[in-house]
Amino acid sequence: MSQSSRLLPEEFLKIVPAVFEEANAAKKSVNLSVKRLVERDVVEGNEEFNSRDLPLSDVSRKAKFTIIPEEAHNKQYDVLVRIKKSHGETLVKYSTVVKAEQLDKFWKDYSSAIKSGMVGLVKKKKNKKAKKSLRK
Repeated sequence: MSQSSRLLPEEFLKIVPAVFEEANAAKKSVNLSVKRLVERDVVEGNEEFNSRDLPLSDVSRKAKFTIIPEEAHNKQYDVLVRIKKSHGETLVKYSTVVKAEQLDKFWKDYSSAIKSGMVGLVKKKKNKKAKKSLRK
């Protein structure tokens, strides 16, 4: 069973603390993901997915090996932000699309919402013996 919906950024920011609260109460994990949104056009095709003919438009993993000229950086993409929490067989997913112009304000609000939800985190203790063995 799965709930999935694409929300407005304001609605998404209101849901994030509630998802963390539920996950903390049930001691479950929350997955966060952020990626560039490229709508796939099956009929026409996308320049971004045609790495053979248009290597400068490629957004796949091969793009990190391609030298991209400065003028190619002018195109702006929307950002897809997702949060996912699973509880047993129930999977709850929410996502939103943020426009490039609204990104700065969204990051500030999103980071504060995430920080407020991560209250149960414990700082990992480092073992001194492990450090000594790595230095040998």
